[in-house]
Amino acid sequence: MRVEIPVGLLMDRQGDENAELILKLIAFFREARHEWVISPRDVDAVHAFLERHVPVLAQIYLLLAQKASMAQAWAPHGGTTGVVRVAGETLAADLRDLERPAVLVVENAIYDWQMIEALARLLGCEDVIDAEEDRRLGVYNGGGKDGATRHAVDQAAQFSRIKRVVLVIDSDSFHPTDRTGNHKKAEAAAREGVSSHVLSFREMENYIPNRVLARQPKKTVGMSSMAKRLESLKNFSPEQRAHFDMKHGFKGKPQKGSDQKGRHSGKAGTTYVIPPRHGDLYDEVAERDLITLQEGFGMDLPGLFLQEVMRGGISERDLDGLGPGTKQELQSMFEAIRGVI
Repeated sequence: MRVEIPVGLLMDRQGDENAELILKLIAFFREARHEWVISPRDVDAVHAFLERHVPVLAQIYLLLAQKASMAQAWAPHGGTTGVVRVAGETLAADLRDLERPAVLVVENAIYDWQMIEALARLLGCEDVIDAEEDRRLGVYNGGGKDGATRHAVDQAAQFSRIKRVVLVIDSDSFHPTDRTGNHKKAEAAAREGVSSHVLSFREMENYIPNRVLARQPKKTVGMSSMAKRLESLKNFSPEQRAHFDMKHGFKGKPQKGSDQKGRHSGKAGTTYVIPPRHGDLYDEVAERDLITLQEGFGMDLPGLFLQEVMRGGISERDLDGLGPGTKQELQSMFEAIRGVI
């Protein structure tokens, strides 16, 4: 996290009373666990504090303060967004919050983290991976949207003041204009101090590029028509692809009432189901493509995605085919995660 130490906290009686805690906080900056936010005009006060309390380490910490102050001076608009400002009365509790690992809560810790790691490697966000590997970031399994929201709120309650918890969940949206219950869940968690990011696309798997799907094994049971499925998927607009059920496709049995509706081509084995919540999203899609996509692409896509990224077979450019604004949205997700590390 980005942390500011008020200059008054370093001086006179306050500096003497809080010296041990302040030095521990500065050690966090030296270890790169957190980022120091300091104005160039405050470096002299840091120098005086260090000379008074730790003359042996003063030069090391002074260089750290000078480097941090230069970064702050060049930051856009002073770089004050997301800065935690410690205070004398909260310093001990703040240190405990900053010493604990940050928390990322997802619906499925295995599949979702595979997706996040793959995307991080494509978008130059390896620092998030490093934080997880160094145990500065813990990834927790929520077991679905409700469980993830509850777990995120519970985790936030473990922090005194600096709530270092971020929740990332699917939107489960069927249409670009869809506002789902997941948005309300995220807002409820935010009121408890949780940073939340609800995906714009329906699910994590919707962010997997076509090039990954092309690597799906063709001879797997039930996957013999994979190439045809991919060609039909390419006929979708970015909006249609973003809200398609990548795992299960349009396969399913119509439910009682008007919850779902089915269409049939008149041939055996070619039924597909379009949930009404999609509205008119797929009205202009050729029926042959809907029939082909009655089967989705399976449950193991995140692992395949990460495998292909690690092999170097996928690049950031492959994300461009997902539509304008996609990479910006994913970067905002990573900024939310970075904001609690």
